Amino acid sequence: MGETETTLPASAAELDATWLSAVLGVPVGGFEVTDIGTGTGIFGEIVRVHLPDAGPGEPASVIVKFPTAEPSNRAVGNALGIYERELRFYQQVLPRSPLRAPRCYYAGARPEDGLYVLVLEDLSALEMGDQVAGISLERAEAVIDALAGLHAAWWEHPELDTFDWLPEVDAPAYAAVVPDIYRTGLPVLRDRWADAVGGAAVALAEALAPRFEEIMGRCAIGPRTVIHTDSRLDNLFFGPDGSVTLIDFQLALRGRGVSDVAYLLGSSMEPELAARHWEMLLRRYHDALLAAGVEGYPFAQCRDDYLEHVLYYLCSPMSLIATFDTGNERGAALTRAFTTRFFRHAVDCGAAGALER
Repeated sequence: MGETETTLPASAAELDATWLSAVLGVPVGGFEVTDIGTGTGIFGEIVRVHLPDAGPGEPASVIVKFPTAEPSNRAVGNALGIYERELRFYQQVLPRSPLRAPRCYYAGARPEDGLYVLVLEDLSALEMGDQVAGISLERAEAVIDALAGLHAAWWEHPELDTFDWLPEVDAPAYAAVVPDIYRTGLPVLRDRWADAVGGAAVALAEALAPRFEEIMGRCAIGPRTVIHTDSRLDNLFFGPDGSVTLIDFQLALRGRGVSDVAYLLGSSMEPELAARHWEMLLRRYHDALLAAGVEGYPFAQCRDDYLEHVLYYLCSPMSLIATFDTGNERGAALTRAFTTRFFRHAVDCGAAGALER
């Protein structure tokens, strides 16, 4: 994978057979480009490149990711460092992790122009998770095992301090905006969503509001590892053998591993199922950490950390209901699933107890 290049296509419109041949290491004749990021690629242009002349053992298609061409979104993406973050994740983290992710054929950058390009394995042969449908218990167990493998590999790793491209949970860019996003959503939750989430959830949201910065700060306390932070079904693919492949590392951080478990269950599991099984799944995660060699992290601490992250991640549905245009029918269904699941799970797991400590 090339780290810095002087000649890079700036968009899918600039792709050509010569460049594709060079980065894939195989002759590329004709090719076809299909946009697959419309409606989802807020910060990026994502395309599938079909390679009809591919020979045996060569990819018949690849995914190519560029920064978005929309100036304001691109400026935000560059300010947050999300393009460099994902590129570095493929270069420095995934090769030394047991986590399954798309094969990276090429990663190139021209940082002075804010240009980052990834050429990735096309996972269309696998089954993509459906955020609206929700995750089954069996698949949740498989995802938790995969996350535990990533977290254990980087648990309190000395190199974490050298990853200046990988922010922490309370990095200034996040601390400056996330609490305000949360509080902006509060009146919307109270006025429009009370019937859907229930009175107990609204009361919890109101109790959290004046203490959100405190919870955010507590979530930044170790133990630290590499975390995905967006471990929801739309970023997961499943193989016929039950294998789990995770995509989209633009929002990765240094923080507590259990946060990814809280996000998975809060965003992707129906509340009734989560209420019955969340503690069993959390124990499964903790057991997997111990089996992988993690020490000095008792289950009681893991459980306390989990409840704090359940509270913190209430900012995710708040951002949807307060600031985002759902756009279409699926967007509306996704917003409803996110909001009802997160808030009902926070009530069901007793996350309010984290405010009493």
